[in-house]
Amino acid sequence: MSRIIVKQLPKHITEEKLRQIFGAQGTITDLQLKYTPDGKFRQFCFVGYSTEDEAQAAIKHFDNTCIQTSRVRVESCAALGSEAKPQSWSKYAKDSKKNQDKLKAEEAAAAAAEKAKEKLKKSKEKKTNKVDEIIGKHKDDPEFQEFLQAHDKSRTLWGNDMNLNEGPDDDKDDEDEEGDDGSPAGRDDSGVDADTSDAEEDDDHEEQEEEEEAEKLAEKPISDLEYMRSLMEGKSSETKAKTPATKKTKADKSNLELFTIKIHNVPYNTKRQEVLKFFKPQKPYSVRLPSKVHGFCYVGFKTEKDMAKAMLKNKSFIKGKQVFFSDFTEKNKVTKATKAGLPAPASASSESSGNAKWKHQQDNLSKEDDISESGRIFFRNLAYTTTEEELQKLFEQFGPVVEVSLPVDKLTRKIKGFGTVTYMMPEHALKAFNALDGTDFHGRLLHLLPGKDIEKKDPQDDLDENDASLSFKQKKALKLKKNAQKPIGWNTLFLGANAVADLLAKQFKTSKEQILDTSGGGSGAAVRLALGETQIVIEMKRFLEEEGVRLSAFDEPAKKRSNTVILAKNLPAATEIAELTPIFSRFGPIGRIVLPPSGVTALIEYCDPSEARHAFKKLAYSKFKTAPLYLEWAPEHVFTKTLSGETIIPKSEPKEEEPKAKGKDKSKKEEKEKEEEKPKEPEPEDAHDEPEPDTTLFLRNLNFKTVKETVEKHFRHLGTIHTLEIAMRKDAQNPSNTHSLGYGFIQFKKAAVAEHVLKNMQLTHIDGNPVEIKRSDRVLQSQDNEGAQRRLTAQKKQTGTKFLVRNIPFQATYHEVRDIFKAFGELRSLRIPKKATSGAGGETHRGFGFVDYMSKAEAKRAFEAVSASTHLYGRRLVLEWSANDDGQDVEELRKRTAAKFGQSQAATDAKRSRKAFFDVDGNMIKAAGEDEDEEDE
Repeated sequence: MSRIIVKQLPKHITEEKLRQIFGAQGTITDLQLKYTPDGKFRQFCFVGYSTEDEAQAAIKHFDNTCIQTSRVRVESCAALGSEAKPQSWSKYAKDSKKNQDKLKAEEAAAAAAEKAKEKLKKSKEKKTNKVDEIIGKHKDDPEFQEFLQAHDKSRTLWGNDMNLNEGPDDDKDDEDEEGDDGSPAGRDDSGVDADTSDAEEDDDHEEQEEEEEAEKLAEKPISDLEYMRSLMEGKSSETKAKTPATKKTKADKSNLELFTIKIHNVPYNTKRQEVLKFFKPQKPYSVRLPSKVHGFCYVGFKTEKDMAKAMLKNKSFIKGKQVFFSDFTEKNKVTKATKAGLPAPASASSESSGNAKWKHQQDNLSKEDDISESGRIFFRNLAYTTTEEELQKLFEQFGPVVEVSLPVDKLTRKIKGFGTVTYMMPEHALKAFNALDGTDFHGRLLHLLPGKDIEKKDPQDDLDENDASLSFKQKKALKLKKNAQKPIGWNTLFLGANAVADLLAKQFKTSKEQILDTSGGGSGAAVRLALGETQIVIEMKRFLEEEGVRLSAFDEPAKKRSNTVILAKNLPAATEIAELTPIFSRFGPIGRIVLPPSGVTALIEYCDPSEARHAFKKLAYSKFKTAPLYLEWAPEHVFTKTLSGETIIPKSEPKEEEPKAKGKDKSKKEEKEKEEEKPKEPEPEDAHDEPEPDTTLFLRNLNFKTVKETVEKHFRHLGTIHTLEIAMRKDAQNPSNTHSLGYGFIQFKKAAVAEHVLKNMQLTHIDGNPVEIKRSDRVLQSQDNEGAQRRLTAQKKQTGTKFLVRNIPFQATYHEVRDIFKAFGELRSLRIPKKATSGAGGETHRGFGFVDYMSKAEAKRAFEAVSASTHLYGRRLVLEWSANDDGQDVEELRKRTAAKFGQSQAATDAKRSRKAFFDVDGNMIKAAGEDEDEEDE
């Protein structure tokens, strides 16, 4: 765990001070001080370091030390959701005992209230049912109806008196009570009650109206009883009407639609009067300064015109601090509607219902693919010092990873703190998601979410190769574009014939027609192009070595490709760096471009892997000048130095460690001397030979803990071992781990050694298990790269003055081959085996030959020059050193051919064609085309 917790800190400590203190022990990736919702410091913090060693060093150094007179406690953080996490005791912690008890009490109180509510509801229902039942029984009883009428509270007071006192004079009184226009007394001409006058008028005005109304009422000729009744009715109507009017006024004020401006970056202690003064001569209708949150306020205007005038003061200064305005009118409407429980206004919901960004994010989450289907995970909360290699190593623990994407900010050139990883198998992604979500990584808690492909797709990506509307050329280009990311074994130093002709014409200041002219005497056009290509390749190799390119990386089998270096090939002749830079720099900053003088092959190194991948995907097979761009990922460690100037030492080369101390220096020197004094085991003579037939044995009952080295050590003293395999299977829980199945296969070089092992080593013990040995017909393929590398070096190791030339085109003549090789020295002989009868195409030779020079120096010079990349009639010449005895050469080739196809020498002789028996030179060698190299285009 690279994350620590620091407790009992001083109350007034700052984050900068803590960074300064704890940063002395390592690189801090995260520092969080914890506060209560009210802003009170809880006196502890979390500190994240980039490595676990740095975190442990900080715990050891700072635990029980004092910071500003407070003795702090430093501990390692427990994993999220771990059972080892101690019980929280603070009242602010959600999982503390106090909060849990409080939560339980609240839940119990809510349950009790719900029960009481249900009980009360049931009792009310029972009472209602009982009353209804009683009324139903006596509804036809006249005495009961009289009883209900006598006790009715809604009946009119003095009802009988009104009926008794009515007479002919009352009609006159009623007429007097009405106005001239028939409106009731006590109402003005407008028909509005004086008691319910406009709520915006003052109370004094209302009282004055009431007095006037009372005086009018007193002057009227009515009886004392009616006068008293009218006064009582007026007061009751006044109390009833006054309250709703007041409420209505307040409601009208709250429902008033204002044009609101939100002011940002407001000074801390700004007061309402200062805001009003700031907007003079405009008069804001309302100013709202939040009490708990500072830094902004809301100002409302009655008309849009007033708001437009106020907006002119945007970016002005309040108390020396620049403020910024934003229109908050529509959002204010949404907020009011939400509080009132009403749907948002149509104008507001169209632009932003609640929060447009939040809604957009919710929509994206709802449309996300499941991890079990896409195999893609989105991760965030990374430290800015995290590299893509570290993430690749982290996620590869759960299965093979297709791609790790880590976006980089274009301005700061640092990662943005998030990215995506795509697994080859979705079940591995699901396993990584469950295991890594919430875990500690470089001092920060890793947060994982289902991933989504947000990259903008090219319209051509949706095209299908089988679409009938596409032409053959379009289908081929589409197929090449889709297969661009696959590793292709192209010849790195390949030069097209057209580019070679252009370069030769430019170099010798002649025309392209003269280079390709075949009418004149001397060498033909094919020979001139082959020799010209050889010369250009030699110059190119010399230039690349001077620029710090490790050419051996291209000759070795590509174990791993670089993720930042792109190899651009088949460029038009004389291409310049100024032409490539604008094309490749569109996708990110370029570290360096290495372009030889010929300008046909370039190495482009990007600073960031994600930008390199984007450039590769967009530019592969795109048109550059008159030809398509052929891109390939360069081998890993293709440069001898990094962009920062550090020397790169490949894993295959031993790295010399610098001594840290004098004592250690002496001990290391002594160890090296002892290792040098130890006699090195001599390499067996048959180490590079192919194994004989019937040399594979089956090993049964191996210990599950037995490894290859143990088995090899057990059988090594008997003879040379060609291949050793122990059957393994992947762990279902962790695919990166494998388990032995308890059996294996071993293949020796000599059949006699295999026979001896079968007879004399039966049931011998290996790691405590008696191993049973049987014969096996299985043909083992040697998969160790070291053996392949040994054979590669053996192929390039000079054995004399003679070498074998393969893949000679059938249309090439003896004189053309001789003209190519005599340019490097005096030939002793050139032999090209011929066929007994010419084929349908008139082929006369077998497609290979032997070249012998007078001296080893000339042979070596020719071998190194031609084997690099020399093409004759479009076919690359493949060279291999051979022994001096011709018969031995042929036998060696026969042996390799038989081993390749898994047949014995006798079976090969039995199935040999009649044409081979009548060979003029008696040679049984593969025809041209069997050893073709992988062509470029």
